[in-house]
Order: sequence, then C-alpha cells, then structure tokens
Amino acid sequence: MISVVVPSFNAGRWIATSLDSILGQTLPPGEVVVVDDGSTDDTAQVLATFGDRIRVVRAAHGGLAAARNLGLAVASGDWIAFQDADDVARPDRLAMLQGYLDGTPARDGVFADGARLDDGEHLVPRARAAGTARRQLTAADLFAGFPAYYQSALIARDALAAAGPFDPTYRIHPDHDHAFRLFARARVGYLDRVVFGYRRHDESITADHLGARRELVHTLERLRREDAGAVETIGRHRLEAALARHYGRIGRTLLRHGERDAARDAFDRALRFRPLHPGHRWRRFLAR
Repeated sequence: MISVVVPSFNAGRWIATSLDSILGQTLPPGEVVVVDDGSTDDTAQVLATFGDRIRVVRAAHGGLAAARNLGLAVASGDWIAFQDADDVARPDRLAMLQGYLDGTPARDGVFADGARLDDGEHLVPRARAAGTARRQLTAADLFAGFPAYYQSALIARDALAAAGPFDPTYRIHPDHDHAFRLFARARVGYLDRVVFGYRRHDESITADHLGARRELVHTLERLRREDAGAVETIGRHRLEAALARHYGRIGRTLLRHGERDAARDAFDRALRFRPLHPGHRWRRFLAR
C-alpha cells in the first residue's frame, strides 16, 4: 500500500488543490496523512472539507522535517510518497513511479522530475537527468548537483527507516541531507518524467540563500566526519574544495552585511581546507 504524507504549515490557500491532485491519482493511494504543523491560518477548516478521505494529525509547529517524521510515524503503507502542501501532483504520478518500480524490482525507491508551475522549467537539470537515468543514484550524484525532491519520489518504508529520520535542525533543505543517508543505504533509481508541479511564492523558505548554504556545509561536514563511503565516492579533495568554496561564499555574504565576526569565522573555516587561497586570505584580512 502507498501512503502519501503531506506536511502543511499555513498553506490554506493551496492545500485543497494539492490534496485534490493526490486523491485524483490514476493509481489512488491507500491513505493520505496530512500533518498540520501548527498552522494559524484557515488550514483546519480547509482540511475538514475532505472528511474521512484524509487522516489529519496536528502538532505544534516544528518545521518540514519534524512534520514528515510525524507523518511517517503514523502512516501504515509499505511505500511512502511525500507531497508538499503547495505543490500539485500530476495525475499519473503514483502510477508512473509504481510502474518504474514494478519493472525494476532491484530498486528500493525512485525519484523523478518536477516542473515549476509558473514557467514549466524542469527542476532536474537536463545534464543531470541524462547522466542518472537507468542506474542507481549515489552520493556522487547529489554532490554533483542532482536535486533529490522527495515530492517526486516513491520509497520503501524499510529504506526510509534505514536512512533514519529527517533532521529537524534543517529548516530549508532537509531533503539533501536525508538523501545522502538514503542513497548510502538503499538502491534508488531515477525516472526522467515530470510527476509534480512545484510552486514558487514569496513565503517559500528556499528563498533564504545564506541559510541554505549553511545547511549545505553542515551536510558536507557530516559526510566528511561520518560517511567514509560517501567521501570515497565523491573524493576527499573534491569534498574539501567544495567546503572551502561554500565557506568562502558564506563569509562574503556576511561581510557585505557587516557581520565581521561571523565572516571571519567563515573565512577561517575556508582557509582550513585551502590555506593558500588568495581570495579567502584577502577577505579574511578585510574582515579583521
């Protein structure tokens, strides 16, 4: 059985359309679990109109990762799909993903593509799509820029359990950190089909570019400390070069905003990996 988990925080204006797109699938899910993550808008009233077609779980606001974890804890399906409350699933999303898994029984899960609702642009870059189709995804794919959108995925519950919970300290991109853990423990493939529409709007937390980069370096530091397999797959030199680059960009942003102490710390971290880099050294001097 497929369970669809839908975290929602103040998404009352979009969630009816999102849920309609899931409930109207050509391959209907066995259950739809909506986690109302402490919403203060009209989400509760909108959810009430769906009656017993959905299961609603309410919690204090804890963010996307915490809401997904709660949804997983109460979902009963063997296979899990995630849906964001402001996105729209294509009518054949679940059928397409299930069809891929039926034809590729060695896989524990599959990710696919999405498209922006405003302009139709693909979320998975075409070069990444061409390079990942028909094979197992690895940490090297994530490191090279493959975007693991869980709204496009269908994953075995056992594989999710092996990867562990989504980390609630990630406010913006818990998917990226979790995907590194998932790809290390499960056989996951990619289907180059658009299966959902991604909504961009002013309230989107992905607009916080500095926060997103900080979360990225947190993930890469964790890999460096804890995941020898990922380091070997990516290459230690490439991993440390990326860390230096990201710390440098964090430092530049902080310096532009006058946060000199935090900028110095970021440049010091960049120089830990690339001590002779002239740009990092010069900007560290400017932040003194």
